[in-house]
Amino acid sequence: MIDLTGHDELPDQLDRQAIVTNLGTNLFVEAGAGSGKTSSLVGRIVALVASGVEIGMIAAITFTEKAAAELRHRLRSQLIAAQVNADDPVTVERMQIALDGLDHAPIGTLHAFARRILNDYPVHAGLPPGFRVLDELESHLAFEQRWSTLLDQILDDPEPSGGIIEGGSALIELCSLDNFGLSSGARRVATGFHDNWDLVETRVDRSDPPVWRLDPTPFAIAVLDLCDTPCPPDDAQSGRLSQLRTAAQRLGEANQLGEQIVLLTWLEDRCRKVKRTGSKAAWKAAGLDPTALDALREQQVALADRAQVLLQTVRDYRIRVLGALLGRWVLDAARDRAADGTVEFHDLLVLARQLVARHPEVRSDLHRRYQRILLDEFQDTDPIQLEIAVRLTSDPNDPAQNNWDQLRPLPGRLFIVGDPKQSIYRFRRADIAQYMSAAEQVGASRAGLSANFRSSQQVLGWVNHVFSNLIEYETDIQPAYRALEARRRHFIDQGSVTLLGVDAHTDLTSGKRAETLRWREASDAADAVATALTEGWLVGDNNPVGTPVQRPCRPGDIAVLLPARTSLPALEAALRERDLPYRAENSSVVYITTEIRHLMLALRAADDTTDQLAMVAALRTPLYGCSDVDLYDWKLAGGAWSIRVDPPAQLADHPVAQAIRHLGSLADRSTWLTPADLLAALIDERRLLDAALDSPDARDVWRRLRYVVDQARAWSDAGGHGLRRYLGWVNLMASESRNADTILPEHDDDAVRIMTIHAAKGLEFPITVVSGLTTKPSPTFSNSVVWPGNTWTISNKHGDEIYEDFKPLDEQMSDAERRRLLYVACTRAVDHLVVSLHRLPGPTQIVSNATNAALLHAGGAELGAQPLRVASGRYMITPPDPTSLPWTDQAEWATERHRAVTAASWQPTVSATRLADELAILSVADPDASADSGLAKEPVDLDLPPWQRGRYGTAIGRAVHGVLQFADLRTGHDVDPLAAAQCAAEGINGVEALVASLARSALAAPIVKAAVDREHHRELFVAAPTGNRLLEGYVDLLVRTDDGYVIVDYKTDAWSDQSQRHQRIARYRLQLAAYGVALEQVIGEPVVGGILVRCIDGAPAEQIVLTDFEDAQHEILVALS
Repeated sequence: MIDLTGHDELPDQLDRQAIVTNLGTNLFVEAGAGSGKTSSLVGRIVALVASGVEIGMIAAITFTEKAAAELRHRLRSQLIAAQVNADDPVTVERMQIALDGLDHAPIGTLHAFARRILNDYPVHAGLPPGFRVLDELESHLAFEQRWSTLLDQILDDPEPSGGIIEGGSALIELCSLDNFGLSSGARRVATGFHDNWDLVETRVDRSDPPVWRLDPTPFAIAVLDLCDTPCPPDDAQSGRLSQLRTAAQRLGEANQLGEQIVLLTWLEDRCRKVKRTGSKAAWKAAGLDPTALDALREQQVALADRAQVLLQTVRDYRIRVLGALLGRWVLDAARDRAADGTVEFHDLLVLARQLVARHPEVRSDLHRRYQRILLDEFQDTDPIQLEIAVRLTSDPNDPAQNNWDQLRPLPGRLFIVGDPKQSIYRFRRADIAQYMSAAEQVGASRAGLSANFRSSQQVLGWVNHVFSNLIEYETDIQPAYRALEARRRHFIDQGSVTLLGVDAHTDLTSGKRAETLRWREASDAADAVATALTEGWLVGDNNPVGTPVQRPCRPGDIAVLLPARTSLPALEAALRERDLPYRAENSSVVYITTEIRHLMLALRAADDTTDQLAMVAALRTPLYGCSDVDLYDWKLAGGAWSIRVDPPAQLADHPVAQAIRHLGSLADRSTWLTPADLLAALIDERRLLDAALDSPDARDVWRRLRYVVDQARAWSDAGGHGLRRYLGWVNLMASESRNADTILPEHDDDAVRIMTIHAAKGLEFPITVVSGLTTKPSPTFSNSVVWPGNTWTISNKHGDEIYEDFKPLDEQMSDAERRRLLYVACTRAVDHLVVSLHRLPGPTQIVSNATNAALLHAGGAELGAQPLRVASGRYMITPPDPTSLPWTDQAEWATERHRAVTAASWQPTVSATRLADELAILSVADPDASADSGLAKEPVDLDLPPWQRGRYGTAIGRAVHGVLQFADLRTGHDVDPLAAAQCAAEGINGVEALVASLARSALAAPIVKAAVDREHHRELFVAAPTGNRLLEGYVDLLVRTDDGYVIVDYKTDAWSDQSQRHQRIARYRLQLAAYGVALEQVIGEPVVGGILVRCIDGAPAEQIVLTDFEDAQHEILVALS
């Protein structure tokens, strides 16, 4: 806790004392940055325990799990200290009881508290006992699955019987206006509803929309009337009127909404852009009144306005239809989750609120159980939090429970602490207006903490000066600024504020000004880091015995904070250029770092082999190292940007050809490998770990790569499947709107930290560099859902009346929040603050549409700060002492290295398919070797469902194998339902007939027919020790013939020509021979042959008897010896 006795009189000392002494009063505390808020919270809890309140009756609700863990840790320390210092046995006993119960005390996040309540009363909440909470990844995948199912339903019938509310072509046409789209605009609405389904219940009209039809006929007639206006034949207006006439005639005849929208949009645009259309001289020369041209233009603009009104009716109806359709869908999903017992984080809050609001007996019980509720970081949490807290701390039988905002907590029951200047989570439903009115609403006494124990006097003086100008009181929008006073114990005057780009960039008058400005800022930010390290800027620390000292800074003392991720690539490049070690801290930053973006480019090219842009972008990355000259030569020689087209003969070994072959290999493997396995293969095969050794941030590159692979594996484990879906999820992870948790840093890695300002909240750094401030805010019309007042609408460039009324307030709120975001960034600094002022010339006063840098400059940033003076030296990382090796001879070293690598690479288990693949590559120069999906059949995974066991080829191939595993070999009567089930399992709807046809083709093969009346085994897993390895595999069909066992393998892959046919059969011969070797070891009987059954759509399968089978088995044995 903050020691109030060790300081001069604190400016807020009375308020600090009230927190720990006025236990019978409800308090609302505004705690500035670095003011010891957590210590005050701990102090109140310890005081409550000392007064006789049990620790299990005190609910302390924090914003993050990390903050909850820190609160619990510090509380334990203070309880122990209070017990040691207590001079009466009662206090000692109370502290001991609190310590014993601390691990089970209700200290945690709001979601954890809601879950605790629901766990105690699941039936009242409409949940099954033992319900499960989905994590963020599982929730995302569940949403994706539901959305995919909804799209299928919408697109299933062009004219559904239930009308537009069930989808069909009318809904698709309705969403065509403004390129809104089902997969983009409608999905955004679905996401907004899903994230706020409690608001959907009360604000969205979900009744059937009325039957509506657009009637453009009067407008079309008005356009045709205008087109009769006399006009000189050689004037531009003549051609314009001719075009308008044609479009108006088509509009009058159009019956489909989609066509009407296209024509109306075109007419609106052409009628709007008439300012310079036509020449008065031409009109005068033709004997016409030139002023008539002005009148014609005005009439055309008036028609454009009429067209816009018609189009707005389309938009209004679209909002009405989507509200009904998606509102029902979202609420049905929420009810299904509750019934199934698999709820999401937001469900916890809504269900907990409903529980305490609708069940008086539960509310009374919880009121008795939780006698004190303490809310931390109140400015950033969901508004539902206050309602739950107020309902539980007020009289449970108060008639005002039916109108909770009229309730008043009982004295001493509620304690709230927060800082409105740090309210930066509006996109996660944080409501600054609620914060600003909460104290009066609940009748709490106010207190304020302004003594700052974190930052130096220089930093706080600058922060107070600048932000007292930027943060000014506005009702329900912005709090009043309360100055912070420096009160840290040591080195209070040892600090600095340094500015980058003090003078505006007057030389940037054209071209890529924003990009150039961003790169200049990044260069300066890297120079600031290098200067601090080279000059050894002093930072506070403790020596080994705990005495405060100052020492020269290290890379790990420095954090670069970015409001957005736009400037990260330039910053990375600048840091690398100066050989400065750095690491990206939070996952949203990780996914846009250079190496990870390169990985995703390669996966995109492999996922969509028709995307030539993705292909070229991947080729230009260091993964493949193709220069622009390489790409030019390739194109000039007739090379194609496709993995499906053979390279020009003279360029077979060209770098581009080799790279495209590898991307083709990835594309083929993507049909059976998970995204995590694909990433691991890409990292290994393109030597990313080795390549990273050349950069100063090698460890961070390795860490990022490991993190991305681990996340991809977690995505698959949570139920994700398919490379395209994975890449879509990656886009979400990297999106600006997502606030990702901070990755736990590796404390033994001394590197500059890069993170977003949101991720840095609650942290502090000896040296803080605030960069990425050159971007000018601009209104975004993202088709996302907004919730003004008690209604909803869509943020669209052509917004409805509701949005147009709400937009000015929305822009005000956004501007106010970004000023608070800058405050959060600057108050992270402990000793030194470095701030970017890089900007273009502009207004010197504070304006809402200025860049962040211009805002700070207008706020008076130059006062009390100094411009950066770049150090002349160069920071050098002290290398570790060289390791002495046990040998000096290079040949001896090479031999030992080869032995070690060989030993480390040896795998005791090998699948028959992998062994066959390796032997095929070694025996023939087969460029297609690694791209054979027919060999893609790894050892069985018994944890998989039956339709996935042992088969990892193409999706259709897997489905066919699944059918043949269970089908009646004699009659095949069950092929169709089995094909439908397997296609559903593989997610390949629409090819059921093809799968069934291929399966019937196999059933018609002579060897399969013969198997019906003979001993046979299907989908047989075999594993046997052979040589010094375990050989294993999965046999499609094993048939006992008169001569011995015969292995049958189904194939569904296509062969382009005879050359490929011979290559594939040769490799399959080795594959089946390997099966035979393993089987003979297990059953002790000879396996005399192998047969390929090549399935053909609409015809009996081709049966291929493999020759020289015994020789192939011998080859396998030699390879394994």
